[in-house]
Amino acid sequence: MLRPLVLLLCYPFLAAFAEPDWWKTSILYQIYPRSYADSNGDGDGDLNGIRQHVEHLKSIGVGIVWLSPIYNSPWQDMGYDISDYKSVHPKFGTLEDAKALIQKLHSEGIKIFMDLVPNHSSIEHPWFNASRHGQEPERDYYVWKDPKDRKGDDIFPPNNWLSAFDGDSAWEYDEIRKQFYLHHFGKYQADLNYSNPKLVEAMKDNMRFWLDLGVDGFRVDTPGFLAEHPDFPDEPWIENCTSSLKYNCLEHIYTTNQPRTYEVLHQFQEMLEKEYNSDKYMILEVFAPWDQWKGYYGPLMAPFNFLLVNDLWKDTNAKKLQSIVSDYMTNIPKGIWPNWVLGNHDNTRVATRMGVDAVDATNMLILLLPGTSINYQGEEIGMEDGHVRKYEILDCCNRDPQRTPMQWTSGTNAGFSTGNKTWLPVNSNYWNINVETQSHDSKSHLSTYKRLAKLRKSLVHSTDLETATIGDSVFIFKRQNEGKTYYVIVNLNNQDEYTVLSSSSLKNLPAKLIVYIPSDNAAYAAGDSLDTSSKITLRPRSGIVASKASTSGAIASWVLAWSFPVFFIFGFYY
Repeated sequence: MLRPLVLLLCYPFLAAFAEPDWWKTSILYQIYPRSYADSNGDGDGDLNGIRQHVEHLKSIGVGIVWLSPIYNSPWQDMGYDISDYKSVHPKFGTLEDAKALIQKLHSEGIKIFMDLVPNHSSIEHPWFNASRHGQEPERDYYVWKDPKDRKGDDIFPPNNWLSAFDGDSAWEYDEIRKQFYLHHFGKYQADLNYSNPKLVEAMKDNMRFWLDLGVDGFRVDTPGFLAEHPDFPDEPWIENCTSSLKYNCLEHIYTTNQPRTYEVLHQFQEMLEKEYNSDKYMILEVFAPWDQWKGYYGPLMAPFNFLLVNDLWKDTNAKKLQSIVSDYMTNIPKGIWPNWVLGNHDNTRVATRMGVDAVDATNMLILLLPGTSINYQGEEIGMEDGHVRKYEILDCCNRDPQRTPMQWTSGTNAGFSTGNKTWLPVNSNYWNINVETQSHDSKSHLSTYKRLAKLRKSLVHSTDLETATIGDSVFIFKRQNEGKTYYVIVNLNNQDEYTVLSSSSLKNLPAKLIVYIPSDNAAYAAGDSLDTSSKITLRPRSGIVASKASTSGAIASWVLAWSFPVFFIFGFYY
């Protein structure tokens, strides 16, 4: 009789200290495999190269690694045109190399996400060849439609839908099948047909293949395009549109974020729940208005928060940044865990977009705002976009500069490769922006990143947040956990700001703060005292993490006092 009573009485105590799910506490770190590390000197990064640098990942607090596609592919869209979902492209290694990497990451306590590309496959996938020839079961694996009209030699597509890549028609006529197939992106990427239950199961089977090898989840590429309106109507044109890309001049009300899309993703989630004991996770690359965006949340899935990627630039002021943060925290569904993204392989690097002098300040934002922190390789050392000459360009959409090789050392090819040439040129600033050099400098971006990552661990159990601004340029937010209070103070201006912290709207601001972690360009050092009622100097693009001494020792005493009776009761009666 006593056992249930003890469990009931102790439950609130135990629940308060329960460890959150692993996808909530982790730093998620994106690796672009071709640019991370080359183990065999051929100029291309590979899986064994990643495995050789797992210690670096561990040292910066990474909890989850997300690999951009490593599958077999004709490589017309840098691997996002997949010809075999259950394979590894030879440039990256072998399936055995993938297994070895998974094992190595797991041995260091790091999870791994694969990049799932469910919307489309390469037209070189065996499925497509079977489908265009009308073979079962692949016949209806893709979105095929008859021509809208024929006039002489002219064949007209089913509707006015356009490709997001080039703005031309999203339909390509196939001479073998005598129908058009849909391609929201390149014509070499045929859209899969998620109104076909057999296709849904086939994609689940691809997921199971990697999950059974030990993968912990997926980053899901462009899921908003999974389904189309079943009637395939024309999309309305936007009046007075001046975009140079015609795709942007259509209202995409029939091609994105359709009801069937949510249904399919929830089927994927249900598989994770039932077949993998809810211990896997998906994070989704979603672009949608708030009302549609919310539908992508679930117990085991969430959409990326791209607000900082889209709206944080050099000229962003403090009020705008506060609005970005507050709107997101207000609009996410109740009980849902936040996440923050500042950069990725598709966007200009943070150090280029915000300036190299803002690297530490932006890392303070991405690592200390409440929720999961999502980082792109090289952000820990402040890598910038590289210069890629016209004759060196490989990507269709001008994304090569943010994909240049990782800078490990000041040696040949930045330590990325021992080869004579790298697949993209190494950034010319590699000699002083690299992991090795910064590892020996206590004030470097890398050293600051490590300190921020360590502090983040003490804050992951809470999503509490209070924000404030002072003038146009100073953004402040407050975090509390484990009896400590931290204030993150960022100057977004490219000029000095002389400010009085007590003039902000922050509640219960102490008279003095202690600098805990300064940016490399801050006017203060760790341990310095800040008088919150006097003017302090905030240098351009600098940031400061300051702390308030704990006044909640009573909580620790309460925990200690209760630890003996709780363990005594459990030990004697359980």
